[in-house]
Amino acid sequence: MKHFFVLVALLAVTGLNTGCQNKKGAATATGLKRVHFDFDSASIRGDMAKALDANAGYLKKHKDLKVTIEGNCDERGTNEYNLALGDRRANSVERYLTNKGIGNNRLKTVSYGEERPVCGKHNETCWWENRRADFIAD
Repeated sequence: MKHFFVLVALLAVTGLNTGCQNKKGAATATGLKRVHFDFDSASIRGDMAKALDANAGYLKKHKDLKVTIEGNCDERGTNEYNLALGDRRANSVERYLTNKGIGNNRLKTVSYGEERPVCGKHNETCWWENRRADFIAD
């Protein structure tokens, strides 16, 4: 029974049991970590702040790298609302990074709302995967 729970946990972490797949290929620019958001929020979570701190460190080491921060949402809410929420998420991440010393001339933001899900199932695990900001190298 113990092995069953370990397997279930492993599948949940890897996304294999949720149908979560990144349809665009790489989730982020090499060396940059995707960040996730709580439902209906653009606030940076404490655990995601650690990922953004690591991203800021990476960007400081790679001074020529410019990125687009893509704000994304889960499917709940109207298209208009989710586009606005995705915009708030991308801008929140941009502010965080500029406060860490990354020049805003190296950062662009865009919102895709709910239009680019990485997971197509209708459950909390997938919605969590879709509530995110990705970093795409320009």
